[in-house]
Amino acid sequence: MLPTDFDLKFWVAVVGAALVRVATSENHSLVRSVVTVATAVFVAWVFTDAALDWFSLPVETYRNPMAALLALTGEGVARLVINLVNDPLKAVDLWNKWRGK
Repeated sequence: MLPTDFDLKFWVAVVGAALVRVATSENHSLVRSVVTVATAVFVAWVFTDAALDWFSLPVETYRNPMAALLALTGEGVARLVINLVNDPLKAVDLWNKWRGK
């Protein structure tokens, strides 16, 4: 059951962003599209309020835009984290690139 404190505008932002994500995806298989939408909804639902708190942003102003942003980027970030966990040398290489080494 979805929490009731997320209003219709939140879900419109999340679903809209998920549809943009699917429409701009290179792989348009049915299974891939369903997984993309499910991941987008999950990431936005779980992490929106945490991200707002982390950045100290007011919920009333930024909840829906943050949800849309997370829905658009969530799958890519999740894939990156999984790949880095599976191959720690990639994580070290990425860390060194960020540090300019």
